[in-house]
Amino acid sequence: MNESSSVTNDTWHWYKEVVMSWLEHPGMEEYEGLNLTALKMDQAYMVGTSDKDVGVYSVSDDCFRCPFELQKKLSAGTEESWVVSTTRRSTWRVYTDLTDSYVTAGNTTGLLCQLRPEVGEFGVYRLNATSDGCDIRTDREPVDIYLPLLLLLGTLLTVWVLYGIMKLIMSKVRRTGKLRYGDKELAIQQRLRALDTFRGMAIVFMIFVNDGAGGYWWMEHATWNGMVAGDLVFPAFLWIMGVCIPLSVKSAFAKGIPRWKIVMHIVRRSIMMFFLGMSLNTIYGSNVLQELRIFGVLQRLAVAYLVAAGFYALTAPKFYTPPRGACGQALKDVLSCLWCWVLAIVLVTVHSVITFIIHHPDCPPGYLGPGGKHDEWVAPECSGGAAGFIDRLILGESHLYQRSDARNVYGGPPTDPEGLLGCVTSAVQALIGIQAGATVLLQRSHKARVSRWLAWALVFALAGALLAGFSREHGVIPINKNLWSTSFVLVTSACCLLLLSFCYTLTDAWRIWNGGPFRSPGLNAIALYVGHSLCAHLFPFHWKIPNMETHTIKLLEAVWGTALWVIIAHVMAKKKVFITL
Repeated sequence: MNESSSVTNDTWHWYKEVVMSWLEHPGMEEYEGLNLTALKMDQAYMVGTSDKDVGVYSVSDDCFRCPFELQKKLSAGTEESWVVSTTRRSTWRVYTDLTDSYVTAGNTTGLLCQLRPEVGEFGVYRLNATSDGCDIRTDREPVDIYLPLLLLLGTLLTVWVLYGIMKLIMSKVRRTGKLRYGDKELAIQQRLRALDTFRGMAIVFMIFVNDGAGGYWWMEHATWNGMVAGDLVFPAFLWIMGVCIPLSVKSAFAKGIPRWKIVMHIVRRSIMMFFLGMSLNTIYGSNVLQELRIFGVLQRLAVAYLVAAGFYALTAPKFYTPPRGACGQALKDVLSCLWCWVLAIVLVTVHSVITFIIHHPDCPPGYLGPGGKHDEWVAPECSGGAAGFIDRLILGESHLYQRSDARNVYGGPPTDPEGLLGCVTSAVQALIGIQAGATVLLQRSHKARVSRWLAWALVFALAGALLAGFSREHGVIPINKNLWSTSFVLVTSACCLLLLSFCYTLTDAWRIWNGGPFRSPGLNAIALYVGHSLCAHLFPFHWKIPNMETHTIKLLEAVWGTALWVIIAHVMAKKKVFITL
């Protein structure tokens, strides 16, 4: 009996450890006098010992060419512990008899050792510094922060499959000839399922990212240069907006609406979008007029839409006759947007000239960095280069976004990721989308559409990579969302073309997917964006518990809020409620 009971307890203990590991639980409250419950998400303990007085310095990979910052002073013969961040890899240095707050990378005086430790959440590590060198060993293994994500993905996939099976069964039992979304879906002859599906993917992922994305840094936004998953959301909205412009303008022409009325509608819609965005800014920021943030997401969309849609409505022919010959037929979608390409080239030229010529008198021309500690204080007050200078000069520092990730990491004056100069290249992104929409209008076969989208994707990806020097930091024009650089526009447009090709192939060409669960959110994207912004702190969309310090609970909370908006979108589609500006 005792042996059987012992086996049962061991089995139960094993299952308990497995469940706790999947839920990102450290498994104990205290380890060798260290309070593990005091650790927050992406934190670990470091215990240091040394045979002489030393200073431990580190610099994160996220802070490009930043100086090493003092983390802890260790006295000879004593043992000290401190909390370290596990979000990004870092480079560590141990200096003897050095206690300055910062030390440059070129300073090797008194350098005892340099390390690249691999640390994980809730782990305990030991640094031993001696005259012979340094080493870091693991005293207690960290938790795996990606197990909750795998568990969630598996659960969502299972729910999706079961929902599809139930829907198939119900369609066999209860046949109906009604369209799920009503006749409004057929208002535009060229409307594609892929467009709504694409837009739905963008709005769902945007809500998820705005809700915290589970605390995974690679699903949010890059601090400065580079691109991560969250950086694709906003350009996807801009780009798909451009794709829809030729379809809506063509439909207006077919209804006999005068060109000037189409332009006035575009102007009215842009103004409404801009002021709605300013209003939403006060949810997260100040509503004091002297501190009111002027630009933002909807404002950037409004400006880009005004430029791209307004220009296309003024220049697009009502009845386009492609040139004769095989070449003219093959390039008819490009030739129909010739003036849009001319405008795009002009805008890119203007943006480049301003970026590399205009600068603050105390700043170097062509500076594209975040200022502050970047490149060891080479230009601490020049954050954002020309873009930041123009925003601070015209809008004023108090009217810019104050809590950017770049400012938190590098310091320096504020820069607005949706500022004035970026509006120029944002309009270019919408114009590139117009080209993809023209392909829908003038190329009728599935193969012709997809092949052209994929060809453009390859061209844009290579062009963007060349401008960025196939690196994160060392190109002529690095990929940068904060500055909305030309390379960022090209690379993200390539990603959008790939995703649209994927959606179009499955939903419209092969018809093996109806776009669920993303199509309904795509039909009411503006309503979901405004709704989730207004309910940013309201239950049941958001909630908290006493301990919110793990990816598990933050991921659960983000998925819960996102799922509620997806359900609301499906109910609105079922009721045939579609809200637009």
